[in-house]
Amino acid sequence: MEGSKRTLALVLKRQDYREYDSLVSFYTKEYGKLSLMARGTKKLKSKLAGHLEPLTLVDLMIIPGKGRDYVGSAIGQEAFLNLKSDLNGLYYAGLGLRWFNRLVGENEADSELFYLLLNYLDILNTQESEELNKELGELIFSFFVFKFMAITGYRPATSDCLSCGHKIIPGKNYFNLKNGGLVCADCFSKRPLGENTELLTISDNCVKLLRFMLDNNLDLSQKLKVDKKLIKEMAVLTRGFLNFRT
Repeated sequence: MEGSKRTLALVLKRQDYREYDSLVSFYTKEYGKLSLMARGTKKLKSKLAGHLEPLTLVDLMIIPGKGRDYVGSAIGQEAFLNLKSDLNGLYYAGLGLRWFNRLVGENEADSELFYLLLNYLDILNTQESEELNKELGELIFSFFVFKFMAITGYRPATSDCLSCGHKIIPGKNYFNLKNGGLVCADCFSKRPLGENTELLTISDNCVKLLRFMLDNNLDLSQKLKVDKKLIKEMAVLTRGFLNFRT
């Protein structure tokens, strides 16, 4: 079809639009995040609706329109059925999609981000139900978040103190949630009390785990041995850092 485009896309969100249509948010490999109209998806006989559920990888055809581009066709390539049938898997997949959708802008293509999101869903989808507990879910989510931040230019500084520039040494250090990076104990002690609200105490083991996440691919084929206390600390750090990005 003249003027149409095809691309692989992950369905992020779908909402009702007008009487019979939907607005669908995709993250596409070639064109970044797109919001497209899908016609007739609320009709009982719609063949398109089943391929446009969130958490679906589709072969997408985009048709240009006068006011808004729309979905020409969408053929499902992967439905991630394992994670959709597991409450923990579904929770962490939905959590990742919601944050991803909030943080990425429209029409900003980045194939590295596309494959990061796809890999995140693949990893959740391949976990056995009895293995994907809260701790593993939090670990995978934190890994995903910090890889996302590194790709989009918000990689936290973990080698040198953000304030003095000196090399971070083991001991009592802090993580600056607002600016993204470590602050040494000496610089922390020199800050007025009212300016420390964005600083979070971080253990040496959490620093090591954060560095590992930033320097390695999102791949849990080699099981990480991380205790529950450290995972909980990383989860607090992850959500605190995310909240300052939005």
